[in-house]
Amino acid sequence: MGGRAFPDLPVPRMKQHVYEQVKQTTLKILSTRYVGATAMPEAPEKSDFGDVDLVIELPSSMLLPVQQVALDLGAVRTKINHPTYSFAIPLDNARQAPQTFAQIDIQVCLPGDLAWTIFLHGYGDLGSILGSFNYSYGFTSKNDGLFVRIKEQEAQNWSASQVFLSKDPELVMQFLGLDKHRYHRGFESERQLFDWAVSSRLFNRKLVEKRRDNSEMRSRMEKRPMFRRFMSEYLPALSDANADSLETRETLTNIALLFFGKGDEFNTRRAKVLIENAEEHAWYVIKTTILTPLAKLESKKLNEVVRALKRFVAFEDGEPYICDEPEMDAECQGRFAFCITESDEVNPKLREWIPDNWEEVKSRERQRVKGSKRLAGQKG
Repeated sequence: MGGRAFPDLPVPRMKQHVYEQVKQTTLKILSTRYVGATAMPEAPEKSDFGDVDLVIELPSSMLLPVQQVALDLGAVRTKINHPTYSFAIPLDNARQAPQTFAQIDIQVCLPGDLAWTIFLHGYGDLGSILGSFNYSYGFTSKNDGLFVRIKEQEAQNWSASQVFLSKDPELVMQFLGLDKHRYHRGFESERQLFDWAVSSRLFNRKLVEKRRDNSEMRSRMEKRPMFRRFMSEYLPALSDANADSLETRETLTNIALLFFGKGDEFNTRRAKVLIENAEEHAWYVIKTTILTPLAKLESKKLNEVVRALKRFVAFEDGEPYICDEPEMDAECQGRFAFCITESDEVNPKLREWIPDNWEEVKSRERQRVKGSKRLAGQKG
């Protein structure tokens, strides 16, 4: 939250000695209830701190007992932005008026995810910087791990396109070609951290700069000073030597699948996506070149005809025919993509068959719908 969770309270930035005192006191209190409570490693060269960032592990079946934690810490205010919980605690400044407060941010992660959570969110904006390299090569870092995206699916369904690779920071750093020993030693300066980050095999300055002006990146630069310094100061001054990766997205995807052992899952899911994409394109061609000109159907009726064709039409030796019973399982329905040529034309057999049979198929679908409604009424 950067010390901004409680705008109506005086929450000054903390000097180093105040920050350390608050951090250690809070960790001591939390450790009585949560084994392994840990402080996020801070960005290097910070002279003051807006908040104290801590991490604890909790099973998915448990929620952080906010009221109890607030009581333990002596907090006067709380704010929940799951998985992060913010607490405003009074600072020890009895001689000052008005009373000032420190913001404690506690991020909750699942058991076993502590190391990944620290890797993703520690050292200031390091996770955002590394994440900015990922996008163009088809990788995504999230709270639950590193993912590679299926290119042919990401435009239609971003979330479904992601295939999990790992949430082990040691393995991820090895794949990225990052020196894990240097990471664990920490960084004395921002420059050291930036230099370490751009040694990633996914770093390509041209691709990062290409995305720098989109709305998401601009918003992040406005809110995150460290991220802004990397983009606006470090990146433009970077030497051309070794500044750009020569590897392609396809090459890096294959390397990642081999490294993390995810090839079978990725290829199985991608094959299904390719079939679905081909079918979607086939129906676009059929609708625009046959159905719409044929019957001048409005959108609602056009969709009804398409549903009917999908459910009641199958193929034998490439010849379409009407089935006696509808196939309601989309994955088992007849595939039409093979009827579309490379020049996006419907092959003659299907092009001639649809005008002669679409009304009969539509009639059967309407009868099916009436029968379903009648049966539902009888059960009701």
